[in-house]
Amino acid sequence: MMRRSALVVGMSIAAATALPPLATLGQELFALHMTQHLLLIALAAPLVVLGGWELRLRPVYAWILFVGVFLFWHWPTAFRWAAIHNLTLLELASVFLAAIAFWSSALGEGPMSDGARALMVMTVAVTTDLPGVVMLFAPVAFCSMPGERAPAFGLSALQDQQLAGMLMWVPANLVFFGIATFLFARWIKDPEVPPSSSLVTS
Repeated sequence: MMRRSALVVGMSIAAATALPPLATLGQELFALHMTQHLLLIALAAPLVVLGGWELRLRPVYAWILFVGVFLFWHWPTAFRWAAIHNLTLLELASVFLAAIAFWSSALGEGPMSDGARALMVMTVAVTTDLPGVVMLFAPVAFCSMPGERAPAFGLSALQDQQLAGMLMWVPANLVFFGIATFLFARWIKDPEVPPSSSLVTS
C-alpha cells in the first residue's frame, strides 16, 4: 500500500510540473522553472522509485547520465532553446527519466551497499550544487526565460536568478543530504546486511 501511494504521489507531482499553472508560470519566472526541475529531481523521481518503478543502469552510468542531463539543462542556451521551440516538456521528461535512473541506483534494488549509495548521493549533491552557487553569487543576470516577466512578480532579473540559485542550493541539498545521511546511518548500523530494496517496505 505504501509503495502504491509513493508511486501515485510521485507521478502526481511529475504531472503537476508539466501542467498549468506551474508550467505556465515557469515560462515567465526562471525561479519557478527551476522549481519544476527540483520537484522532479528531489520529490517525484525518488517517490516513483520507492513506489517500485525503476530504470536500471549500472550505478556509474546512472550517475553520469543524471549529472550530464542536469548540467546540460541548466545551461542558459539549452533551456532557452527548449522554451523558444516549445520543447520544455522534452526538457522536463529527460530530467525526470535521468533522475529516476539515478534514484534507482541509490534507492532501488541492487547489490550496492548503503555506504556506496550514500556516497553516490552526496557526490551528486555536491556536483549539482555548482549551477545554483553560480546563479546565487553572480553579479549579473545571465539566466532568464525567453518570456521572462520577473518585474510582474516584484523581482528584478538578477533577483529571480538569485532566488533560483537559492532554491537549487538549499531545498535540494536538504533532500539529497537527508537521504545520504539515512543510508550512511543504516550502513554504519549493520554494514554486512544487504540493503533493502527501498526505504518503503510495503
